[in-house]
Amino acid sequence: MSAVATREPATATERPQRAKATTPLFDDGFTLEDRVLRAWEDLIVQGRAACPVCGGSVAAGSPCEGCGSELS
Repeated sequence: MSAVATREPATATERPQRAKATTPLFDDGFTLEDRVLRAWEDLIVQGRAACPVCGGSVAAGSPCEGCGSELS
């Protein structure tokens, strides 16, 4: 994701529109909080965890290999 500073705020018609999700990313009943806590536990015990954002692989001190998210 990136951002650009401009002098004038964008109007609603200039903003890109999000695509409607047709299916949920995760459908197992766990909340984002559940996923983050599980990731922290796995990082402490195993040194690696499933990314709570995309399901990719996160190592202690490194960003996710799939989406670049970081747990800090």
